Amino acid sequence: MADRYDKLLEKYFTGGLDLEIKIREQELRHPQMEVDENIGGGRAQNKRSYNVENTMARIESDEYLNELKRQKSKLQACVDMFDGEKKAVFYQHYRNRLNWELIGNLNNIGRRTAIRWRDELKILCETYNIFEDEL
Repeated sequence: MADRYDKLLEKYFTGGLDLEIKIREQELRHPQMEVDENIGGGRAQNKRSYNVENTMARIESDEYLNELKRQKSKLQACVDMFDGEKKAVFYQHYRNRLNWELIGNLNNIGRRTAIRWRDELKILCETYNIFEDEL
């Protein structure tokens, strides 16, 4: 269970969640086109095209994309509740993949203090139900 939490937090701090959102938006903007088998056939002359409106509706109504954005905003709110020193510890652990001993030495705190701050972040995120709705 802790691995699932760590994976989501790592994805957030490394920018993987932002990348996943952008990829999903691009998939919705540029869907795979079907092969036109109407060789030599005619097309409607006065047919109106609502490509922009249809694309925007597809993006706004996509459940997966909305869930990713919701998760990101909740994680951002949780991380913003901490001060800069604690945020630096989170980035060092999840983004730079430093071990707790080194993080403690770099920030002049104990190893156990850094782990306790990480646990506080996880508990706060759990209260916002971020991990329950994981995709």
